[in-house]
Amino acid sequence: MRIVHFEAGRHLYGGGAQVRELVDGLAQDGVDNVLICARGADELEATCKEIVDAGGVCHTYVADLAEQKSCDELVQKVLAEHKGVDILINNAGRSIRRAIASSYDRFHDFERTMQLNYFGSLRLIMGFLPGMTVRHRGHIINISSVGVLTNAPRFSAYVSSKAALDAFSRCAQAEFSDNGINFTTINMPLVKTPMIAPTKMYESVPTLSPDEAADMIVEAIIERPVRMATRLGTFAQIFYALAPRAYEILMNTAFRLFPDSAAAKGMKGRGELEAQPTSEQVAFASLMRGVHW
Repeated sequence: MRIVHFEAGRHLYGGGAQVRELVDGLAQDGVDNVLICARGADELEATCKEIVDAGGVCHTYVADLAEQKSCDELVQKVLAEHKGVDILINNAGRSIRRAIASSYDRFHDFERTMQLNYFGSLRLIMGFLPGMTVRHRGHIINISSVGVLTNAPRFSAYVSSKAALDAFSRCAQAEFSDNGINFTTINMPLVKTPMIAPTKMYESVPTLSPDEAADMIVEAIIERPVRMATRLGTFAQIFYALAPRAYEILMNTAFRLFPDSAAAKGMKGRGELEAQPTSEQVAFASLMRGVHW
């Protein structure tokens, strides 16, 4: 069995013991060949070394999944060298934290997130799914966001692109469930990786560690659930379904409580020192651990 993991890097696995746990988890599911992809060759090689040192077999591919041509070339190369994949994990993602009122002249923010988070993943799914269909075996895991369940303010571009992939997975599962192919959506909470570094406030709020995020992926590979989410994410989805107006007020309160970051302000915010989070902000973020603010 083979696994493809896209946009992999040190920040995902956490290194050391966590990589060994990942390899052991994959071995339980019969995985003997790991393929990883990212834009940076150095990052790929570092992760590959950890996997090999932990007893796994790893192949690396450099590609930019935000480019359709690069996606197609990657699929063609993998099919030529490995005939197909059994497990596809779409982890590549671009996140933008910016209020809609600050985005009127930034339509490209929505285009960029949709291009990578939705179309990039979809291009790979459409490339590898035919082979899975022929073999009557396959598992596609999409790393989504807790923001899709919580309707996180300031993340309209990011959340909408992830929601599109969620919707595709639900439709696809209905078509392929009797053909031995599984789709899993992981509504991942906020994880402490370089992607969230520009928002300095996140240094003071609780987040998942890369180890915890890797644990969720391993569990998804072994158990093959339709969806994985934290209890808080599931609660938020139910809360919104039962009392949408009350939930809207809660989210608006959070929107007003947490300011735009200096990075989101562009030129006006350049060089500006961001204030330390207030006790109210820290308390609110702790209460709703892992939610994007």
